[in-house]
Amino acid sequence: MPTKAPHRTGIVEDNFGVIWPVHVAAFSNLLIRLRARFDGDLDLLLVLTAIAERTRRETWTPELRTYRNLIPGTGDEPPQTPINIQSVSDYTRIPRETVRRKVNTLAAKGWVVRRADGSLGVQKQAAQDLEGATGDTVAYLTALLQAFDTLARGKP
Repeated sequence: MPTKAPHRTGIVEDNFGVIWPVHVAAFSNLLIRLRARFDGDLDLLLVLTAIAERTRRETWTPELRTYRNLIPGTGDEPPQTPINIQSVSDYTRIPRETVRRKVNTLAAKGWVVRRADGSLGVQKQAAQDLEGATGDTVAYLTALLQAFDTLARGKP
């Protein structure tokens, strides 16, 4: 999990009144859009995100141009560090049985592969089907960047 970087938090704390409203509005919009893209199931989003984040390894594209480029190969070969349902459950604190059901749903959508050894991996189909969600995330990050740019120019 992310740790607090003491030398950087002062920027946020000192300008909280400018940053917080932008973050809340943009983050709320992001969650609403992501919820819609995941058929109202934010746990499904969280399970997919956990699998993607926890299986990431050095062989993933270092210079991300598009989400499609993030996941090399077809998903048939294991380009990712292995993770299983129990590990996803432990990491997300979602009950194991719920994670199992979500993984089944993700597999049915073609977004996750469950290999014979029980390890999970993200499929390229997820990148293709969720390209709009990536755009939603970029819009959120852009809103935050614009708030920080405004502060950098001295216009709070």
